This record gives sequence, C-alpha cells and structure tokens, in this order.
Amino acid sequence: MTGGGSAGHVVPALAVAAEFRRRGHHDLVFFGRAGSIEERLATQAGLRFVPLPAAGLRRYRSWRNLTLPFVVVWGILAAIVAVRRERISVLLCKGAYVSVPVAIGAWVNRVPFAIHESDESLGLANRILSRFATKVLTTSETTQLKSRRLKPICTGLPVRDDLESADAGRFRAKYELAPGGRVLMVFCGSSGSVRINDAVRVRLDALLKEFQVVHVCGPNNVDASLRGTPGYFQFEYLDEDMADALWLADLFIGRSGATTLAELDALGKPAVLVPLPRSVSRGDQIMNADLYGKSHACVVLADDNHLADGLVDACVSLIPAADAAGEAARGVAAGRDVRRAARSVAQEVAGMAKSRHRRK
Repeated sequence: MTGGGSAGHVVPALAVAAEFRRRGHHDLVFFGRAGSIEERLATQAGLRFVPLPAAGLRRYRSWRNLTLPFVVVWGILAAIVAVRRERISVLLCKGAYVSVPVAIGAWVNRVPFAIHESDESLGLANRILSRFATKVLTTSETTQLKSRRLKPICTGLPVRDDLESADAGRFRAKYELAPGGRVLMVFCGSSGSVRINDAVRVRLDALLKEFQVVHVCGPNNVDASLRGTPGYFQFEYLDEDMADALWLADLFIGRSGATTLAELDALGKPAVLVPLPRSVSRGDQIMNADLYGKSHACVVLADDNHLADGLVDACVSLIPAADAAGEAARGVAAGRDVRRAARSVAQEVAGMAKSRHRRK
C-alpha cells in the first residue's frame, strides 16, 4: 500500500489493511515518506513501513518546486528497487504524490496496481497514474475517468476500522468531560488549520455557553493560555481515541475532505464545514461540501477573514438537528455496515493479485 500527506489518505488504506488481516493476509507493506504521518499511523497499525523519497508540486511559489524533478526521479529509482526487494504481489495507491514513484516502481516490475480516488474528481497523482493502472477504484458513481482502456469501479470510501468498536463514554471518562450537555468537536485534518483554530478561540466564550468543546488543533497548535479552561479540551491529534471522540460529539466543525465526510455520514453527525479554498487546493473540498449539504444537516462557511463572525450562529442553527438525531442517529450508525467499502476495495485488489495481471 501507499498514500500519504494527510490522515485522509492514510486512514482508508489502513482500513483496507485491517480487512486483509481479517482474511488471513498479514504480509502487508506500506510505502511512504520517512518521518511522515503515514509512517506514524502505519507503524501504529503494525504494518511494515518502507520509507521512500517523494515530493509534490506546491500550488504557490516555492523554491522547492525547482527540486521536484530530481526528487521524483530519485523516488522512482528507489521505488523500483524497493518493490523488487519486498517481492510485492499487488499494490493499492490511496493518492497523494507519494503514490507516484511507488506505482511507477510497481509498473516497471510488472506488478499490478490499483488507485483509489476519494473525491468526485481525480487528484493530480491519480490522474497521472490512471493512464497505466490496472484498476481505478472510486468513492462515487459520478467520478469521471478520461480513459478508453478502463472503466472506474465504485467501491465507496473505506472509513476507520475502529468505528464499530468505539465507545463515547470511554472518551468522556478518560478526559473528564462533564456528564450530559452537548459536545462540539473541532477537527481539521492531521495538520490542523490555523484560521479555523483562531476563529474557534476568538468565539470560544460564546461556544462554551452551548457546548463542551473538544478541539483537535494539529501539531504545535495547542494554546497554552487556554489550558484549564472549563469545558475546553485541546489535543494536537487523537490516535486511538479518535473514534471514541467522533461518537461522543453531537456537532462537528471541520474541513470537507472525503474521508471526514464519510465518517460523519457513517455516524449521522451534523457539521459546520469549512472547505479548503481554491487558492491552496484544486477545489475538491468545495465540491464535496456542496454535494454533502444536499443530503445532510450541515452549514458551509467560507475559509476567509470573516470566518469567526458566522461560526457561532452556524453551530447554534444546527443544535435542533443534533438534538433530533441524538441516540436515534447513533442507533442508525451502529446498524450500518461501516466495513462495506473496505471489503469492496480489498476484494478488487486481492482479485488482481490472484489473476496476475501484467503489463504487456
């Protein structure tokens, strides 16, 4: 497996890894960058991790873009050697630039590989790899693929494997949240968001009148001056506690990455969504939020300098939806097959290894 850069790429891949283990396949390898979130999460999940050099195009002016071709070539050569050394039978690419050299290394070694796309449109890495992938797996039936050779296979998006075993009460007891009352969770991906963190903290007094706030703010983003504030709980990141926190929350503030939305859908959570702007992305989160809002209780706010102004009103407007959902929503979520997508992806990938597809 390969993919990285954010938990949104890594968590679905690890859900598929868990499914392979349930099928009795334990010889699993995860390729990624050294010192990255994929290394941390894959290692915690007990997977063998193989570090490789990789670099992606920055969507702003940066001298690092000048070194990109050299790092990519270095990464491809290292991946060719690593794939051969690890004797890989099949590869699943979950997106991001780290997937590109690994997939090319697999292709050169005549190893079949599948790509999986989380969003409505293919990201740059997956657009490149779709030209010579064995299979293209998608989250949505409407994802378009410009290829005469392949038709996309809709599997859905795997969500974290521990959702079924999560325990909201365990999180409440561990971190000593007050019993009863609504809980607002703020989570903006593994790196956090300075703008959203600032907006929440500017309006924290007003939010604490309605909620206890669980704020996952990203590495080095904890505000020391707010430690000990009653009802406010800060974390750089949540690993084994994340699923418990998701179950506990009545309302959610966060980005609109596909993995986040899949988890919210699985748990029936209303949300205030703040998509990444087009200035730093291809606009996929804006599209995700628009589509999600057509069938779910949510408010979409722009990521701009006025974010704090509308944050409290947006949260308060969703309180009726959160209260109406309550235990009923949790019951629905508990009855859903949250592992369906992981099984579908694992089946497609395992089938490739069995049939031994090879590049002609």
